[in-house]
Amino acid sequence: MSSLTAHPPGRLFRAVTWPARHISWKIILPYVFLTLILAAVGSYLATNVVTGSLHERFENQLAEAGRVTSDSVVRTERTQLEAVRAVTFTQGVSDGIAAGDIASLKRLVQPIATNSGIERLAVLDATGKPLVSIALTDRASLTYKDASASGQESGWPLVQSVIVGVVDSEGDKQAQIIETDSGFVLYTAGPIEQNGQIVGVALVGTTISTFLTGAQSQALADVTFYDFNGAPLSSTFVAALDQGSNGDADLAIDDSSTLSSIVSGATVRESKLVWGRKYDFLYSTLQLRGKTVGIYSVALPTDFIFSAGSTTRTQVAALFGIGIVAVLAIGFFLASLLTRPILRLVRTAARVTSGDLNARSGIRTGDEIGQLAESFDQMTSRLQRQHLATIKALTSAIDARDPYTLGHSVRVGQLAVSIGRQMELPNALIGHLETGGYLHDIGKIGIRDAVLGKPGALTAEERALINDHPRIGLKILEPVELPGPVIEFVNSHHERLDGSGYPQGLREDEISIMPRIAAVADMYDAMTTDRPYRLAMTPEEAMKILWDDSRKFLDPDVVRAMREVLGDWERRRLIEPELRGFRRETPTKTLV
Repeated sequence: MSSLTAHPPGRLFRAVTWPARHISWKIILPYVFLTLILAAVGSYLATNVVTGSLHERFENQLAEAGRVTSDSVVRTERTQLEAVRAVTFTQGVSDGIAAGDIASLKRLVQPIATNSGIERLAVLDATGKPLVSIALTDRASLTYKDASASGQESGWPLVQSVIVGVVDSEGDKQAQIIETDSGFVLYTAGPIEQNGQIVGVALVGTTISTFLTGAQSQALADVTFYDFNGAPLSSTFVAALDQGSNGDADLAIDDSSTLSSIVSGATVRESKLVWGRKYDFLYSTLQLRGKTVGIYSVALPTDFIFSAGSTTRTQVAALFGIGIVAVLAIGFFLASLLTRPILRLVRTAARVTSGDLNARSGIRTGDEIGQLAESFDQMTSRLQRQHLATIKALTSAIDARDPYTLGHSVRVGQLAVSIGRQMELPNALIGHLETGGYLHDIGKIGIRDAVLGKPGALTAEERALINDHPRIGLKILEPVELPGPVIEFVNSHHERLDGSGYPQGLREDEISIMPRIAAVADMYDAMTTDRPYRLAMTPEEAMKILWDDSRKFLDPDVVRAMREVLGDWERRRLIEPELRGFRRETPTKTLV
């Protein structure tokens, strides 16, 4: 039986469909290739541009951090200078110093400190002895407390300069970073005069740690102050300084040539590791009132560049990735849109080649593919009509041998189609049902007329000849490439579910839906047409027998479908000439 299906559908589909799928790839692959090249080049250029921009931004940010820190020092010193002037010009301060009236002095200078928001304020007498000393304890509420003086103020150079009346290009005010018991403090000092005589000193200061915190928030960089030996005085690198000597060593300017360049006024840039992390440092001198009072540095972590560059590369890659996916999705969609009709036409052609003459592409477009598909469908329809007409002619010739079986094959084919549609079988199987019905009795060509039309009971030998007609039919159809379902119809239409049929005695699941429908259609038509040995039964009588047999021999689902189409079928037999059978008496019972 396998020789009758020379082109198995699965193998044929693979052979035809895969080359057709290559059309999509021929369209999309150049598109994909070009998109990937453009994406790679674009990503590379964008990453380089952005990375270069990041380096430039880093350079600018480091320079800006240095400028902001320098300006912050100037602003702090200016604020302190204004506070010093406020103290020196406040009426009653000089009298309070001369009288040693500490309470009066404190009452006069406390508002000045509060209004200016300064951190340290002290009033000294002409010997440098502190009379009033207050320190800020809470910046939010501007709360001050009395600060214990160390007694060393008189020995500070800036205090002595004020006391002796030193005046330079910047005036009679002095500024200096001084180490105190509470850390390094940036002080500004000015003379307090009475009748042209210096009677005291106004001293205003800001701790370096406070200044550095403010400078760091403004410069967005770590800030460090150094002495002239390159040792760090104070730094926002708290973690590094907390390391003790190791932290100091990380921050120290240990190269003498670098230190000399900085002291001489040059701005120096250097990379170093602080606490295991790489930073770029920008060094410069700290200028207060025209004098170099120290060295400061601003530092930014260089992994900022790598981190930002990596993030940028990731973002650019993600952006281009999304773009590529979108472009490829659109490309695949367009390629699919263009090739879908072609693939559909190829699949239809494969089905037709495998024997499904009911297959149609159904493509209706105004382009060349639509015209090709419409021509193909018309050709397939014409081929199907010619194919069925040829088979009908053959079966009519067979049936014409006996007036009792005239039209039997056509009726079985048409009735099988009606049952198949009622059971909602695929169109391909319905087409095979029609062809199988037309050909199912072709093997009777090989049976003698005397046996085929014998009016009486058949002998065992004659019955064996009759039962051999499915095998004879297969031999006749062997050179023809017919689909497997058609062959099953021809070969197994006399098989029964209980195994009592012929020629193979198949049972239950061994019998497919094609022979099951064939058995019901064949039996019904045989019972409702005259035969040499009996008259035709009525449809009701035939259906009763079929229903009884469905409990053992026939498929109940097929019999139920037969019952559903019975009324329409009998009406067709009355009005369609090719479906009329040989009946000596026409049944008169009403069909329900």
